[in-house]
Amino acid sequence: MNFITFCRDKLFYAVAALLTAGFGGFVLWALHCPPVFIALTSFLYLSGGLSALLREYIIKKSYYRSLYASLDALEQKHYIADVLPPPSFSEGEILSDVLQAAVKSMNDEIAVHRKGNREYREYVELWVHEIKTPISGAKLVCENNGYAEVSAELAKVERYVEQALFYARSSAVEKDYVLREISLKELLHTLLRDNAKILIAHKIKVEAQAEGTVAGDPKWLGFILRQLLDNSVKYGAKTLRFTFGNHTLTVRDDGIGIPSGDLPRIFERGFTGENGRGAARSTGMGLYICKELCVKMGLEISARSEDGTAVSIVFPQNPYVTFL
Repeated sequence: MNFITFCRDKLFYAVAALLTAGFGGFVLWALHCPPVFIALTSFLYLSGGLSALLREYIIKKSYYRSLYASLDALEQKHYIADVLPPPSFSEGEILSDVLQAAVKSMNDEIAVHRKGNREYREYVELWVHEIKTPISGAKLVCENNGYAEVSAELAKVERYVEQALFYARSSAVEKDYVLREISLKELLHTLLRDNAKILIAHKIKVEAQAEGTVAGDPKWLGFILRQLLDNSVKYGAKTLRFTFGNHTLTVRDDGIGIPSGDLPRIFERGFTGENGRGAARSTGMGLYICKELCVKMGLEISARSEDGTAVSIVFPQNPYVTFL
């Protein structure tokens, strides 16, 4: 609130005060009062009115300045009603009551949506766990009866189902996340063992020179690495390398790479890019989920295209501080 705006709002009051002072002066003149008395009376009347306006301006300016300062300091603006300074004038009390009512209504609406979202996520997680059983049974039947192609397609279905599970859980990492020290050698051994068939089928050579320990959740990191491995297979890689140094795990392949125009957007939700639309079917969700999981675990993930694709995951030097 500036003084000019305040005066414009009080224009009617000022005109009325001037007219009243002029009429009062005219009455005093008609009663043959001395001019000095008339001038002094008018001056005192106008001074009193001006003092009242000035006091009102100072009080309101101080309040609204404090209100804006509190709003700027908040990251989540809807908490303004909780930190709103107590007003000392009636208009401020009305504003405070309106804000409190609006914020309460919004919080009630948010609570309803959160409850619905939580119930939907829990249903998706339950469905994923239930659907895994018949998929595993079907895969076993196919493997026992020599239906290799059907078994391979079921494996793809299983991966998409698992992707849906991790996507559902990515919005509630605290429910499924356990921070622990992980041996990269053991993590990669499990990854390569579980994906040996697909690597052999596509004749992909693997070089793993990643030894050391990092902090994270093995299930979440395993999913991220499996997604990167799947992408390498999908986009024609014949060599897959894992290296670790300077707190950075790098997964590099010699596939078709990523067009430079697509690189800035590959971690966006639903973005498939030129390769995803052409060489292979893609949902555009895999790398997006990887990015979300890394952010929630305090990791950084990035990609570059150099004679293939290289994806780097940077672990914090002191990961436990991140989660305090």
